[in-house]
Amino acid sequence: MYIQVVYLEVKAEQRHALLAEAKLNVQASRQETGVIQFDLLQKADNPDKLMLFEAYQTEADAEAHRHTAHFRRWLEAGVPLLSGERVREVYRKIEVD
Repeated sequence: MYIQVVYLEVKAEQRHALLAEAKLNVQASRQETGVIQFDLLQKADNPDKLMLFEAYQTEADAEAHRHTAHFRRWLEAGVPLLSGERVREVYRKIEVD
């Protein structure tokens, strides 16, 4: 399993518009082959801080996601509403018996 977490911070005045764009991206991403989980989370004590939790079957599935029309829309319409840089971290699941 290939997991990436993307930390985002939205400009307060753009929160409504950003959430609308993010929800479209999440809904479309969940339909992709190889996507196990794709969630948008909002920090409990700061509504301007968000996190995308993305779990894929393989790294190739994550790469394929970055070539979809909805991801391109996210880059064009969603990312400009953010403040600061997106921080992306990659994780691998550890099997525990």
